[in-house]
Amino acid sequence: MNASPESRLPTLTLVDSSIFVFRAWFARGLDPDPQGRPGGALHGLVHSLCQWLPTCAPGPIAFCLDTGLRQGFRHRIDPAYKAHRPPAPPALRAQFLRIRELLDRLGFATLADPEYEADDLIASLARSGRAAGYRIDVKSADKDLTQVILGEVDRLHDPERGTDLDRRAIEKRFRIRPEQVADMLALAGDASDNIPGIDGVGPKTASRILCRLRDLDTVLADPAAVARCNIRRAPAVATAIAGAADRLRMSRRLTGLADRIPGLPTVGQLRPRGPEPDASIWLRELGVAPDYHAPLLAAASVWPRAETRQSA
Repeated sequence: MNASPESRLPTLTLVDSSIFVFRAWFARGLDPDPQGRPGGALHGLVHSLCQWLPTCAPGPIAFCLDTGLRQGFRHRIDPAYKAHRPPAPPALRAQFLRIRELLDRLGFATLADPEYEADDLIASLARSGRAAGYRIDVKSADKDLTQVILGEVDRLHDPERGTDLDRRAIEKRFRIRPEQVADMLALAGDASDNIPGIDGVGPKTASRILCRLRDLDTVLADPAAVARCNIRRAPAVATAIAGAADRLRMSRRLTGLADRIPGLPTVGQLRPRGPEPDASIWLRELGVAPDYHAPLLAAASVWPRAETRQSA
């Protein structure tokens, strides 16, 4: 069977870096590095990169990071957004700085913005990459990023846990299209982000409402139509939605991703450069264990060589 034209598109890889750093932090974040500093988060990310970076499709790649919990446009919309989360401890903040320097010295583009979250950066880069003829490969397990998987061959891939969702798999799992995910989160709420939903409406109920009524704007234009949906306590849910219209509109502004951030690099500017010279010196200064120097440099060097072969 011949591959479809879409499957032969070049790949733009977008990494939700924070999720891999936080996993490593909670597993072993205070473990000392060779310099005696807390270094488990950096070590865990290095271990992950050595495992899955060589398996990625060659092409442009960006590592996107969050800069803080209590800043950006969403906090001006609702100061309670993520307000329940404690601030990152100093040991983690210090490792984030070293991690960003490490990725930069390895030759990868790293992006962070005080106004936007990593998810927004990924959504914006995905939009421009798709318009430029790339398929999108997002490395994350964040349900919010299902909104980004809009192309037929795009995918949301968690290389550490083995999950790999394309558009059809997302529709099967959540019973809605990726374009409806932000509406679903607004209706059901998102406890992890401190976004309230409608009482009695969870993700499954919200998905059933959206399957019948398409989107949140349609729901709010005629809340009484919810009473005719095949859900429990449909009349009560319809009444609750009608009484919470303003709050739902605000929640939708929080759950949706910004996909038109100005001033981001072009896809061509995201091509990896390869590691800087004197790697043994700066790897040691950044706290990378000696046993990981060679495999990490080998993993980072695969990308420019592969790009050269493809363009030859």
